Amino acid sequence: MAHRLIACEHCDYVHVEEDLPPGSVACCVRCGSTLYEAEKPRFDKPLALAITALVLFLIANTYPLLTFSMEGRTETNTLGSGVLTFWQEGFPFLAFMVAVTSIIAPLVLICAHIYVLLPISLGRMVPGIKTVWRILAIIRPWSMLDVFLIGLLVALTKLTDFAQVIAGSAFFAVCCLIPTVLLMTVTLDPRAVWRCIAPKGLRYLTEDDLSVDGSNSPQTPNTKGVEEGLMTCHTCAMVVAKGNLDHGHCPRCGAVVHMRKPRSLSRAFALLLAAGILYIPANVFPIMTVTYLGKAEADTILSGVGSLVQAGEWPIAIVVFTASIMVPIVKIVLLGWIYFATWLGLSGPLRQRTRVYRITELIGRWSMIDVFMVSILAALVKLGNIASIQPGFGAVAFCGVVILTMLSAMAFDPRLIWDRAGRRKNIIATHDKHANTVNNTRQTETQGSPS
Repeated sequence: MAHRLIACEHCDYVHVEEDLPPGSVACCVRCGSTLYEAEKPRFDKPLALAITALVLFLIANTYPLLTFSMEGRTETNTLGSGVLTFWQEGFPFLAFMVAVTSIIAPLVLICAHIYVLLPISLGRMVPGIKTVWRILAIIRPWSMLDVFLIGLLVALTKLTDFAQVIAGSAFFAVCCLIPTVLLMTVTLDPRAVWRCIAPKGLRYLTEDDLSVDGSNSPQTPNTKGVEEGLMTCHTCAMVVAKGNLDHGHCPRCGAVVHMRKPRSLSRAFALLLAAGILYIPANVFPIMTVTYLGKAEADTILSGVGSLVQAGEWPIAIVVFTASIMVPIVKIVLLGWIYFATWLGLSGPLRQRTRVYRITELIGRWSMIDVFMVSILAALVKLGNIASIQPGFGAVAFCGVVILTMLSAMAFDPRLIWDRAGRRKNIIATHDKHANTVNNTRQTETQGSPS
C-alpha cells in the first residue's frame, strides 16, 4: 500500500508517512525533529474547548483584572487597560504589541478554530476556510496569554509589598483560559484539518511517484531528477512536485511555495543584528519610573530582579532573570552562531545545531514578561504623587529585542543548515521494518532505506 510523502520542515529529509498507534510521535531520522503525531480525526473536543475559550476570553476582557487600593483610593484595570495607558503615555509601539499579543492574536486564534472546526463537524464548507486556517499558522506564535499571566504574577508580587491588591473575575478567567487554549491546540491534528478542507480530488505524492531505475533493485529507487522536483509548502507541509504548483501556489492551502525562504540568511542576520544593538539600551535605560510618596525612582530590568530578591520572591526573581536577561542574550548568541556556521557551510554537529535552533525559536517569546508587567503596573498604579508608575524607553527597546529575535528566527530557513553543509534532500521510498519501532509514550521514528 502506497503512503504519502512528508518532509521534515527543519532538514527537508523526506519520509513516507505511516499510520501510528495512539500516543505515538514520528520523528525525523536525520535531525530528530517532530514530524507528526498519531492522527486525531475527531473535531468535537477541540471545538468544545474553542467555544469555552471564547466565553472565558469575553469574561477576561469585560471584568476587572486587578483592584489596587492605597491611602483610601482605589484603581482597577482590565486586560486592555495597559494598551490604553501605553498609548496615552506616548508609546504607540508598546501599545500595538501588547494589543496584538494579549488581545488580538488570542481572539483570532480562538475564533479561527471555531470558524474552521464548526463547519467541518457539520460536514459543510464555508467561504475562506483555507485562508483562515492558513492565517492561523502566522498568528499562533504571537498569542502570548501564557506569558501575560507570568507578567501578571510578577506585577502582583511587586504591588503586594506596599498596597492591597485584589484579583478580579478576569484574573481567574485568564487562569482558566490558558489551559483551555492549550488543550484546544494539543487535541487537534492540523493534518486532519488540511485534509478535510483540501480541494476534492487533490492527489498527494506517495512512494509510488518515486521513479525506479530498472538496473537497480526495487528497494533502491533512483531519485535523480525527483529530488530537485520536490518542494514542501511551509504553511501546510504538503510535499508537491514543481509541475503540480498552481502558478507557484500550493494546490492544497494556496500559499506561495518556495524551494527555500527568499533571502532567508541575509534577512535573519539583519534582524538579529538590530536586536543585538537594541539589547544595550534595553538594559541601560529604565523600563519604568516608580513614584512613591513624591519620590521618583527609575527601575531597570536588573534592578527589578534585585527588588524581587530583596522581597524574598526567589522563584519569581529567577523566572524574570532567566526570561528577561539570560534568554535574550543567549538567543542572540546562539542564533548568531547558527547563522554564521550556515553562511560558512560548516558541517560539524548538524543535528545538534538544528535542535538548538528549535529550542531558541520556542523560548524567545517568554522574554515579553517584563513588557506585560510594565503594562499592568502602569495601568493600575495612577495615584499621582502618592504612587504612580510610568513606562520608560527601556521597555520600548526591550520589546524591540524580543520582537526582532522572534522575526529573525522566523525568517531563517533551518533547511539551509543542511543544504550548505552538502546534505540536500533525501528520499525514503521503502520501509525498514527493523527501524520502524514504536514507543507509545514518547516517539516513533518512521524511516526507510535512503536512496
